[in-house]
Amino acid sequence: MIRALLLAASLLRHGSGAPDRAEFAVRWDPAEGGPANAAEVFALLDLPARDGAEYEVRYFDLGPPEGAPAGAAVILRQRTGKDGAGDVRLKYRLARPLEGKWSCPAGARFEKDSEIDVSFGAAPEPARVYAYSCTLEAPAPPAFLSAVPKACSSRVTRHASGRWKVEDWSLPGGGRRLELSLRASDTPAQAAEFSAIVGQLRGRGAKPQDASKTDLGSRCPDGGGRP
Repeated sequence: MIRALLLAASLLRHGSGAPDRAEFAVRWDPAEGGPANAAEVFALLDLPARDGAEYEVRYFDLGPPEGAPAGAAVILRQRTGKDGAGDVRLKYRLARPLEGKWSCPAGARFEKDSEIDVSFGAAPEPARVYAYSCTLEAPAPPAFLSAVPKACSSRVTRHASGRWKVEDWSLPGGGRRLELSLRASDTPAQAAEFSAIVGQLRGRGAKPQDASKTDLGSRCPDGGGRP
């Protein structure tokens, strides 16, 4: 079934100009079962474990910037490393691919990118969302976005080995999530490869969850607002 869905999506993509690259991802709570850390995930993949880079991740409230695609969910997050350097990413997420050209807000030197987010959760089939992002190397969002920071942030350790990435999230209010992801071509073969890994994770007790990192990292215990 997954192969058939991805094949149909591939035909739609090539007919609409949608992104041809995808990020396949699965998230679980290690307290409920499954691999408990990045080293155990890489062992499952038969890959060497790597030291992780540590970040603080904070999300923002903001209205749709000028030029935002109609109907898109607007997400803004700031990621800061231990050395104080960081980046800001503005992302538009839609259920269907954009037709024609799109642009990042004027006023800053954003780098454009696009991909299909393919998330494996509790449902039998993965969820697919079209993501169009604008990334800026900066310690804070540009003032013209009028973004309001959430009152909370997450601590994230990011590990990479080969094509695979594992993120260990310490969430606002307590709790952890692990995410395994793979950036690759949006093809049935890649989807089948990732689906097989998800099956192995389930076999080790992991319970894939539907909530995205944005959902999890934006849920402040006090309801949000400025820090």
